[in-house]
Amino acid sequence: MRMVFMAYLTGSVEAVDFYCKAFNTENKKCYKAADEDDFYAHAEIIINNRTVLALSESKEKDRGKNMEFWLTFDDEESLKTAYDALREGANIHQALAPCEWSKSMAALTDKYGINWLLNVF
Repeated sequence: MRMVFMAYLTGSVEAVDFYCKAFNTENKKCYKAADEDDFYAHAEIIINNRTVLALSESKEKDRGKNMEFWLTFDDEESLKTAYDALREGANIHQALAPCEWSKSMAALTDKYGINWLLNVF
């Protein structure tokens, strides 16, 4: 398993370019929900073949609540075990299901207020 920080911010297209410049990389994966969108639904900044920061567009301006732990599991069984434990008393934002960039993904805020994005490739 590996962990990445996930940031939710406004201006995701500009932010990806900004962070790529800051970390001296052009390596990125970017996904828009629709071709006409001017923001990223999901973007990753990659250094030395490892994702170090992921970004997603958010209209929320509440600083301090725009980060979450993003865990990538080696197998779906480990992902499901973690999801089943973390969802107890949690606010589920996306139930465990496939998405455009992952075979299986879930997003939730646990009962202690920690945001989690769980996935497997």
